[in-house]
Amino acid sequence: MAALGVASAAIAADPARRPGPYVLPCKGIALSASYLAEAASGQGPGFVFRIDNNTAHSIRLVQPVPSSAHWYARVGTRWLWRASAGRGGALVDALRPNGRMFAYQPPAPPTDPQLLTVPAHGSQQWSEPMLNNPTIAYQPSCPLCNYPGESDYQAIFAYAYLPGAAQDTPDLLRCGLRSDPVPMPPHAAAASSPSR
Repeated sequence: MAALGVASAAIAADPARRPGPYVLPCKGIALSASYLAEAASGQGPGFVFRIDNNTAHSIRLVQPVPSSAHWYARVGTRWLWRASAGRGGALVDALRPNGRMFAYQPPAPPTDPQLLTVPAHGSQQWSEPMLNNPTIAYQPSCPLCNYPGESDYQAIFAYAYLPGAAQDTPDLLRCGLRSDPVPMPPHAAAASSPSR
């Protein structure tokens, strides 16, 4: 993939703003995604996700997984940031695939967290529609502010969650996951956005 535009320059340039906490990418655990033209009956396009746990320990992740989506549009030979959705896992610098990520850290422990468990040397696969899904829906801040000449779209999905001091969940994943860029037809982005 060609160079990506950096979405977080304004955050990094403001010393008064402290958006952390941060996590580094996991070693031995991979998140992958593929576009689906129909993720569920009547729900329209979406993605199939897969986590491969190549470690000797089971892992647990707090739903939603992935916890964020980051959209890019191709203009000529460059990929420029277009939109982001979700909570934890935001990419600090999209140019650094192994760079740190902003993590979601709840102010209080969730009362009944929904967990995804992946066994040691195991995998988990599932599909999610984009429609009405705030974590992975394409949500541009300005639907009319397209880049002149943009033609193709790609998404990068991520997960990053850190428990607060009072949350004690065994085997909870404390590092970040990030997919490779996933190609997506332009019409699917429009189909996932609610009409205004």
